[in-house]
Amino acid sequence: MAESPPQVNAFVLCDQAFQQAMTGKWCVIGTFGVIWAREFPVNHAPLVVFIGLSDFKGNCEVEVSIRDTEDKPVCGVKAQIPQIPMSIAEFAFNFPPVRFEKAGSYTLELVAHGSFLAARQFQVQIAPQQQPGQQTQMPPWMKPPDAPDET
Repeated sequence: MAESPPQVNAFVLCDQAFQQAMTGKWCVIGTFGVIWAREFPVNHAPLVVFIGLSDFKGNCEVEVSIRDTEDKPVCGVKAQIPQIPMSIAEFAFNFPPVRFEKAGSYTLELVAHGSFLAARQFQVQIAPQQQPGQQTQMPPWMKPPDAPDET
């Protein structure tokens, strides 16, 4: 009987992910789904991908890659993951600065044992313009639910 693929429990873009020394728990900080740029091309850092897998035995290469709006490879990182004793693994991949040539929808892909496990999209967009001295404002669709409407 063929072995079932690992279950993807977390696949998160963030600014930082680290494991606490005392507890071994992961801290995932600054999650996002949109990268804002003033102009293109743009180099973006930090970019970290936090991954949680279950039904995963390890002892294989895991790769996370970014594909552009035309499905061309932009950047990728990979690591050899050792044997996992409990079949549950959490880890983070730190990307070097990533160069985005233009705005659009980009795809993050996860591969383990040479098999595709998951994909998710994220946006790279031009940041909204602001006037000198004006406070940076979030786009209207990103305001917290309790924020007053400015219209």
